[in-house]
Amino acid sequence: MRSIGVYRALAVLLAAGSAVQVSFAKLPSELPGEEITEQQYFDFAVPRDSITKLVPPTSPSSPTWLDSAARTWDAPGLATQMAEDEEKLQMGMGAIFVPRMSDGELEPDVEVLDQAGEVVARGQPGRKYSVVPGTYYVMLGSGSHKQRIVKKVEATEGIVVPLVPDWAAVSINVVDANNVPFRGEYELVRIDDFEPFGRGYGPDPDLGEELQTWILRPGIYKIFGVGQGYNTLTNFVTVRLLPGEYVRFLLVEEETDLKILGGGNVGSGTEKSLFTNWRYGIDVGGSVDFNALRDRLDSAKTKTEISLSLLSRFLLKYDKDPLEWDSRLQLDEGVSYARKEERLDSRTDEVELRSIFTWRVLKWFGPYGRFEMETEVVPEYERAPGTVDRHYFVVLKSDSTIAGIDSLRTSYLLQPAFSPLVAEAGVGANMRLVHVRFLDMRLLAGIGFTRESRFREADQPDTVVRGSPPTSLDLLYEEIDSLNKSISIIRPLESTTTRPEYGPEIAQYTTLRIGRWATTESEFRLFAPVERMRSIDFKPDIRWRATLSWRLIRSITLDYQAEYTLRWPKATTLRSDEWRHRILIRFSYTSR
Repeated sequence: MRSIGVYRALAVLLAAGSAVQVSFAKLPSELPGEEITEQQYFDFAVPRDSITKLVPPTSPSSPTWLDSAARTWDAPGLATQMAEDEEKLQMGMGAIFVPRMSDGELEPDVEVLDQAGEVVARGQPGRKYSVVPGTYYVMLGSGSHKQRIVKKVEATEGIVVPLVPDWAAVSINVVDANNVPFRGEYELVRIDDFEPFGRGYGPDPDLGEELQTWILRPGIYKIFGVGQGYNTLTNFVTVRLLPGEYVRFLLVEEETDLKILGGGNVGSGTEKSLFTNWRYGIDVGGSVDFNALRDRLDSAKTKTEISLSLLSRFLLKYDKDPLEWDSRLQLDEGVSYARKEERLDSRTDEVELRSIFTWRVLKWFGPYGRFEMETEVVPEYERAPGTVDRHYFVVLKSDSTIAGIDSLRTSYLLQPAFSPLVAEAGVGANMRLVHVRFLDMRLLAGIGFTRESRFREADQPDTVVRGSPPTSLDLLYEEIDSLNKSISIIRPLESTTTRPEYGPEIAQYTTLRIGRWATTESEFRLFAPVERMRSIDFKPDIRWRATLSWRLIRSITLDYQAEYTLRWPKATTLRSDEWRHRILIRFSYTSR
């Protein structure tokens, strides 16, 4: 009993000592560092150079990186898009809002998956998707299934959760050296890991096609010619995509062989507001080239030349949903003057007018109308050289015999202004037949019309046919020719030449993604002029091209291309009926 009392006393003393220690103890010091919130982590993950922006000293604070990035969008800001979305949020449901940077119709579709991997919602960006509260994964972006961007989102009842757009967007418009858009072709690959994203095409201006938008992860991408290797050092350009920004890229190619001539970012500053929903743009440039050479040993090589060039572009655009009208006028003029010959020649003379009107009746359907015109405004003359005493114009008949010899003229009109004159027009419909995760199919159908007028007054044949027996004009020509006199041979033309053609035109574009590693693309175009239909051997103009791209492993891609071309005009020398096949195995390796 005594031992039990001792133990109790010891227990009481220990408890009392512990209480005294606790009462005089200090709180433990705080853990080192600071707590990182989700916003701070996101700001850390975004590169600093994507959010910096120079602001006036009077500004109270620098704008956030998202506000700065949104200035590059064609679409309104994130808050404005959410406010304009009129879809009601159902009771007991949450919602996920996916913003757009350009037109939602031109960006890849969005998919919302639950934790089991089942698709619960699908559609275009720029709207909210109602879901049952829980955890979801949003898939968006261009490329194959494995290349798409995945965002994890927690949906809460009664709350619209926006996705912060830390991805990037780029649209690549293809033009020729004269800034005329055409359906060029290119390939896109991410540089750091040589990840190919497939082929891209410029919009077809003849059929009212619109420019598509790539949605990609930020990084540096290479745009190169079709058939080139990923690590090619020629025929390519690069573009850097920053988080949240939309880049408008201009790619310049040769229309014949699709060789890349150059490219770069094109800002929206070239277009200015005129009235509500109206925009205009003016781009005027030129050059003066003075070239003088004095050879003290050979005076025949001494020359002085002056060249002047002027390139002007004018843009007028109206855009108010569902109507859009886009008109462009381009003037490219150049002249050169040679002092020795005292001759003024036209080097470049091109005038182009392109106008297209689109009415987007539905999201997948819209009729269009287009008009195009090309001509030359400077007349063409055959002039007598200023360095000779007398110049002879030998005028021929239609059978190339001599009709007269003129020594009084100083020039002879070959082609008047506004010749040749090429006019094209077309009306039709732009339809998006299928647009799902693995299949994209579009059909453009309409009626096309083309007419070419050439008001040629005279030309310059190479040969002269003299009569038998010879006439006085024949003898005079032989005498002038034997004396090495300055001569120009002219054959007048009595009639103008016109070539009208019209008929149905169809274009179908299909993209099929096979699993995670393969993509196939197909393009089919048909033009059937009515005038040719009356011929017994009638065949329309057909062009079909298909490409299968199979990514064997990360660094090796196998491409197979098949192309069929059929052209069957009345002139047999211009006809073609051919198949072409091509197999490409492309690989790359880098030690980086």
